[in-house]
Amino acid sequence: MDWLKNILYSLPLDAISDILGEIIIWWGQLVKDVPVADLPMYAYLGGVIIVLVLWLLVARILPRPLGGMSWMILFAVLLAPGTALGDPSVIAPASISVVYAIMMKDMSGAIANMLPIMVVLFVGLFVGFVWQLIRGAFESSLDKARSRTAQDAQENMQLASGNYLPTASDEVVPVENVDSAMNLKKDSTISKNND
Repeated sequence: MDWLKNILYSLPLDAISDILGEIIIWWGQLVKDVPVADLPMYAYLGGVIIVLVLWLLVARILPRPLGGMSWMILFAVLLAPGTALGDPSVIAPASISVVYAIMMKDMSGAIANMLPIMVVLFVGLFVGFVWQLIRGAFESSLDKARSRTAQDAQENMQLASGNYLPTASDEVVPVENVDSAMNLKKDSTISKNND
């Protein structure tokens, strides 16, 4: 337990309490004109936004597909729309209805209330999949353009310095073949002159 006490003593508790105090004052100013009946919804949405933003930090540490998928699962669980337990005309998070149905041992109700969560999850995963395809195509075309630009810059530098690049049509002829080619050329010119 000493390690826990050491951690607590090493924390800047004064700075943390000042930050929390400023957040509470800011929140009080934000919701001062909100009707009392709407305060739970504002508190819920504010908490969900904080949780999702903090989960982004965790999702960046996880491997690429798992981080995005875990964030989407959390988003679907927290924000999938459902109906309130007492009044079906009031929108509430579907996860609350699922938890309530499980506590009441109503498995068919839990499955029915889980449907909006699954719809939001599958739509979000599909949109994420399409986004990754578009992003991958864009990054590959950008990489090709960068490599072409680098190659063009290298060719321009070589042309400017007079160090020309060999092309495919420029073939190096071995010295032995040059001598035989010269002899053939001389023979052909001698035979033309004799004719």
